[in-house]
Amino acid sequence: MPTVTVYGSSSPRTPAAYLAVAARVGRLVAGRGWTLVTGAGKEGCMGACADACLAAGGQVRGVILRRFAEQGLQHPGLAEVAVAEDMRTRKRLLAEGADAFIALPGGPGTWEELWEIAVQRQIGATSAPLVGVDVDGCYAGFRACLARAEADGLLYGPACELVAWVGDADAAVATALSPVTR
Repeated sequence: MPTVTVYGSSSPRTPAAYLAVAARVGRLVAGRGWTLVTGAGKEGCMGACADACLAAGGQVRGVILRRFAEQGLQHPGLAEVAVAEDMRTRKRLLAEGADAFIALPGGPGTWEELWEIAVQRQIGATSAPLVGVDVDGCYAGFRACLARAEADGLLYGPACELVAWVGDADAAVATALSPVTR
């Protein structure tokens, strides 16, 4: 069964528009029969995506830091959860075996995960699609940064080969399921 790793916020203060997109991604992933892999959080985009995927009959695996699990931040409905001791291990486990990646709105943790996969794509370590969901312009700064890096000759190819930017859940899942040619 194909696997999509979805990165996103874990904050209980995540805006409703972001949560709606996350939930739609979860439902769409379940509807396609893909396995969803998340950071195992119960709040924010992580929680909304997992809740919706599970409610639609999908399978969700999680990878959480031990300290977050001990603080009670783990999603209670996940049947399969790996507990990581550090962020490097957590990121490796989240990415391992993924057929595609989707970055929902989030904070520094999500940004780091997005950039790490973009780097992996740039150096050829993965060809799995990376889709950034730019809800209400939340990733406008990242898009501008990539465009500038491309214009300045700092990328090994076009920025669109690193991250496919879309504005909604349907486009995110459709793009993630369409292999990006490198």
